[in-house]
Amino acid sequence: MTGRTTEAVALDRVRRRVAAIGFLAVTIHGVLGLIGVSYVLLDEGRRSDAGLLTFMSGVVALVVCAATRAILGVRPFSAGWSAVALVPTVAAFVLLF
Repeated sequence: MTGRTTEAVALDRVRRRVAAIGFLAVTIHGVLGLIGVSYVLLDEGRRSDAGLLTFMSGVVALVVCAATRAILGVRPFSAGWSAVALVPTVAAFVLLF
């Protein structure tokens, strides 16, 4: 019985990790897409719209981070991982504005 329980726990851990990696791989495109559209809008002279979209990329990044952590079965908020999630947005603000 203990072998089956240990296997079930290990299988659940692998299932959660695969699901989290898949979710992250798909949703990170939304964050990067918002930054890309922001770059295009900046070239068109729409600075305020570009700034708003770049800010929204940070919001989406935090939601993606929390959802990924929830899929993994850990506490959704973590200051360290939230800071890591905001790196693309901060880099976009520095490079674009």
